[in-house]
Amino acid sequence: MYMEKETNNDNTSELIVLFNLLWSKRKKIILACLIGGILSIIVAFSIPKEFTSRVIIAPEMSTEGGISGGLGALASMAGINMDTEEEAIYPQLYPQIVSTTPFLCDLVVISVEGKFRKDTISTNLYNYLSEYQKAPWWSKVISIPFRLIKREKNELLEDGATLDPKRLNRQQQELLKALSDRIVIDFDKLSSAIFVNVTMQDAGIAATVADAVTDKLQNYVVNYRTAKARKEMENTQLMYDEARDNYYAAQRAYAEYCDQHIGVTKLQYLIEQDRLSDEKDLAYNLYNQLAQQLDMSKTKLLEKTPVVVILQPSTIPYKATSPKKMMLGMLFVFLAFFGTSAWVLIKERIFNR
Repeated sequence: MYMEKETNNDNTSELIVLFNLLWSKRKKIILACLIGGILSIIVAFSIPKEFTSRVIIAPEMSTEGGISGGLGALASMAGINMDTEEEAIYPQLYPQIVSTTPFLCDLVVISVEGKFRKDTISTNLYNYLSEYQKAPWWSKVISIPFRLIKREKNELLEDGATLDPKRLNRQQQELLKALSDRIVIDFDKLSSAIFVNVTMQDAGIAATVADAVTDKLQNYVVNYRTAKARKEMENTQLMYDEARDNYYAAQRAYAEYCDQHIGVTKLQYLIEQDRLSDEKDLAYNLYNQLAQQLDMSKTKLLEKTPVVVILQPSTIPYKATSPKKMMLGMLFVFLAFFGTSAWVLIKERIFNR
């Protein structure tokens, strides 16, 4: 019992000594914190502002052949899909879809309009990301030796031109990677809502790109989920066209034969007339059946087409999402305080001892 009290007293005394040591060096610590705060201000105002535009969409969840009721609802809340005939694209895969090379190649050709310094620019997204991006002053200084060695000039994309996903150079691949990092897709398991977040240095361009990402994502999902039904409708359409042409040809053959043999009562002519009439009827029956199947295929395609509801359209953000000056200042001041305090303790208690 006596040993425990002595140990506690020693620990308390040690803490008091450390506190007194830091208090004696308080001017140095306060000066370091002030320098850290000034550096944070310099860094915060050197980093270009970033604006984030958000779109909230609610996709139609297919339940055909799936488990309904309370069990299905609980599984949906847990993020588990229990639909046995659900299509293979789930909202959880949307982030992977927007990061694919073909998707990004289609996205960079859209037209954007915004501000760069004091000028109004109107170009495609590829050229905007390539030519009109601000960077901190230290990144420009660091990149000077590389630019002097390589002396590469950014290749621009002409209006109306496209990118081949299979033939991309290094610059194009890096630009698509940077664009992919600016697009974030979040999925809420409870509400099944999808959040499309796009961050750009221009608020108007951020909203434009958010709309484009939403539209292309909708088209991608619709094309995928209706691919089978659309293919069936196209095949039925081809058979329907062929059956219609055959029916019209059989009609013409029957009419021409009847016109050429008016009043003829020979049995062989009557047999031929009956044969042509039967062929016409068969062609009509097939034509009629395929017409019904074509209508059913169109109806099925409409049923398979998902409905995507935009809960929150994109808006032009008025407030920058980064840099967060307050958090950056607190981080620099904390690091200055912690670093200076650690140096004081190490120097006074270890080196001097």
